[in-house]
Amino acid sequence: MKETALILHGKLSEKPTEDELDVLEQADIVRSALEQLNFKVKTAQVDLNLQQTLDTISRIKPCFIFNLVETILNRGEFVYFPAAVYSYLEIPFTGSPLIPLFFAANKLRAKIEMKRLGIPTPPWMELTELRRFDHEKKYILKPIWEEGSLGLDEENVFQGNDKKYIKSLTQKNPDYYFIEEFIEGREFNISIIGGKQGPEVLPFAEMNFLNFPEGKPKIMGYSAKWKEDSFEYLNTRRTFDVENLDTFLQLRMKQICEKTWNKLGLKGYVRLDFRIDHNLNPYVIDINANPCLSGSGGFMAASEMAGMNHVDVIRRIVEQALGRPV
Repeated sequence: MKETALILHGKLSEKPTEDELDVLEQADIVRSALEQLNFKVKTAQVDLNLQQTLDTISRIKPCFIFNLVETILNRGEFVYFPAAVYSYLEIPFTGSPLIPLFFAANKLRAKIEMKRLGIPTPPWMELTELRRFDHEKKYILKPIWEEGSLGLDEENVFQGNDKKYIKSLTQKNPDYYFIEEFIEGREFNISIIGGKQGPEVLPFAEMNFLNFPEGKPKIMGYSAKWKEDSFEYLNTRRTFDVENLDTFLQLRMKQICEKTWNKLGLKGYVRLDFRIDHNLNPYVIDINANPCLSGSGGFMAASEMAGMNHVDVIRRIVEQALGRPV
């Protein structure tokens, strides 16, 4: 008799944005792989009615949950709520556990934890510390909770002597935004997948910003990720051709990936985003627990470069959740 796997993702809003709709492609990829792995597959959506979620899980009685919840009501601060329900029910689920998921979701808490653990991340300040700006440096205003770069684009980058912009920050909610020093330099996305021997760091991907005019911030903002007719989307390319990357720097970033995984208790599959400054210092600018599994996403692209297809990837993720071969 086939075991039942339950795919859970956030309920879409009435007018879903591009980043919301992406989860449907992910669910299709996961369903296809799970069926090929001989599971009976059910799918359900999650909203803030957690009692309904609890009842759905209890009725289906899955052997595990494939957790594709990225947002609820398109808000990132609810992302760990379903994981709390899974943990309460003591049902195995894919990806990172509840506490690491919370730290990865809350970008400010993640930075505080990285600093405590000695993981390099750019200096930052909260919106209650606006007197700390260095006039010679650039900064970026970042949402604390949002995934998929929602609320993040080039207008978030500003100079430390921009008094008008800094004054406007007093109107922002300090519970939802923080400020990070903007690192000028190369950007890398490095994917990690769990395995029998521990975390496996997949081939490095570099984000190339093509034809960007002088002064235009080179960032992977919302436009570059989701707006297919935008300049940013059309002129940003992922490449795995990183032969010109310093060998010692590659080793250093690999070590940082492994340390972040182990010290934060991450699990399943993760992506770390790095910026490299002009002195070849690597900085982790984001921890993505349970990153996007769509065919065009960075995690699947890196997995393919490592010789894995989507079924191989899903198998590895499920085996991490169940603690046994499938």
